[in-house]
Amino acid sequence: MNMLHEREYAIQKISIIIQVLLTMGCYTLIWWLDSSSELITVDHVSELKNNLVVIALLWFLLLDQFGLGDVSRKSSYANQFKANFKAISIGMGVLFAVNVISNLSVEKLLVISYFGILNLVALTFFKYFFLTLMRFLRRRGYGMRQAMMIVDEEAIDYIEETIHRKDWGYNIRAIMTSSKLVKEKYQDRYNVIPKRSNLKAILDRETIDEVMYCNSDYNHDEITRFISECNEVGVSFHHYTGVISKLRGKRSAKTIVSLVNQKPFVSYMSTPNDYIALKLKNVFDFFFSLFVIILSSPIYLVLAIAIKLGDGGPVFFKQERVGLNGRRFGCYKFRTMVVNAEALKASLMGQNEQEGPVFKITSDPRVTRVGHFLRKTSLDELPQFINVLRGEMSIVGPRPPIPAEVEKYKRWQVRRLSMKPGITCIWQVSGRNDIKFEEWMKLDMQYIDNWSLTKDLVLVFKTVKVVFLGTGK
Repeated sequence: MNMLHEREYAIQKISIIIQVLLTMGCYTLIWWLDSSSELITVDHVSELKNNLVVIALLWFLLLDQFGLGDVSRKSSYANQFKANFKAISIGMGVLFAVNVISNLSVEKLLVISYFGILNLVALTFFKYFFLTLMRFLRRRGYGMRQAMMIVDEEAIDYIEETIHRKDWGYNIRAIMTSSKLVKEKYQDRYNVIPKRSNLKAILDRETIDEVMYCNSDYNHDEITRFISECNEVGVSFHHYTGVISKLRGKRSAKTIVSLVNQKPFVSYMSTPNDYIALKLKNVFDFFFSLFVIILSSPIYLVLAIAIKLGDGGPVFFKQERVGLNGRRFGCYKFRTMVVNAEALKASLMGQNEQEGPVFKITSDPRVTRVGHFLRKTSLDELPQFINVLRGEMSIVGPRPPIPAEVEKYKRWQVRRLSMKPGITCIWQVSGRNDIKFEEWMKLDMQYIDNWSLTKDLVLVFKTVKVVFLGTGK
């Protein structure tokens, strides 16, 4: 698959669409203010619709032509204002020409002038607001990708850009280098690792989303090994362009040409890379979770009272889980076991019905009477929609394991952490405890390798069916 900067392209088009909608809103507002003293007829509304269609098409072309969909801070606010002014001026010129030919009155031409002024203010404010919001979120770590950079001294300028351009969305987690200059410059601020270090061990130990290889010297064996080791655990590997032809056919990861921090890279990925679809998945996660939480709030209250009356213990159970690429977070559930359940676990290990590092018992004696009902209906997992709202989980994705389980994973099983964990997945709707651990892991790999929004929706509907039939365990 050959594709140039899909992420940047998608963001630009979305930005242009938003600005076109703002422009249509500006025109509608001015039209309404001008028509508020008149009786609005069907002809007036029809004229408005026709004008909005023309404006939408014209402004889309102009904004795209002037590169006004770009939301990165590549130029000053003054230059961005000038670009907006030029695009809107051309658009206004076209509208004036069309309306003069149509013999419109001076008052109507004045309305178009007011629209142009309001549109310039709105689009300028949009760009300023968007850039300010992005910087605010990035500086607080929201949506930041944890990157490891393998570099020599020739990449110092690129390192500096990555450090200072927070809108790129990258946080340097580690720097691997054999350069004394790079080590001396960054060892006080970052984890600088010797070049001879074992990349596989570093990926297992650190939370790394992407590896960027920016060495000027080409080492075929080293690069091929790094690609393989990243591919094993679902970490994206980016190599500065120039070696794609030499490496073609040497790896199993998906290969694309993309911009990473405004530089051309050859990227190797073993996880879904459809940027727009993944963003739509995030949008669905947020709004679906918000809808479920609001709709089920009375159920939350009833279950909380039932759990509290059951044994007087806490309503919620919070457990540390491992999320995307090793991130730790507190996973919430309604408490279904006795308060000292973790202390009793050691004495029950001999009854474990699952293979591998997972602990599962069908008739677990630690489960309370209310807990049996919650597990049967899967209602114990309702609080995890809070984790989804916080961005720690997704609606659909591999179940988040506990740290002790991850420590016992085989190498190929770690790749299940390369997608954000979910409330439900293939395993949840395919038999749960009846499925062996090895098969469970393979189902998660199947989900990652064949992911699509359609498959997510199918799994959501299947999960609803499981909940209503009460086949959970």
